[in-house]
Amino acid sequence: MKMFLLECPRCKNRMKYQPATKSADVSGKVKKCVYCNFSMSVQKSAVQKLD
Repeated sequence: MKMFLLECPRCKNRMKYQPATKSADVSGKVKKCVYCNFSMSVQKSAVQKLD
């Protein structure tokens, strides 16, 4: 179970993200912020990898 802690570059809120695939490759993934609806790159926004 791979999970990442992301930080939104716009509102600075943190949220958890779990990719749908089992691989830890998130190079091209995009996630919308649940607080301000800003689209961000998962790879650039990752703060910490949670296991």
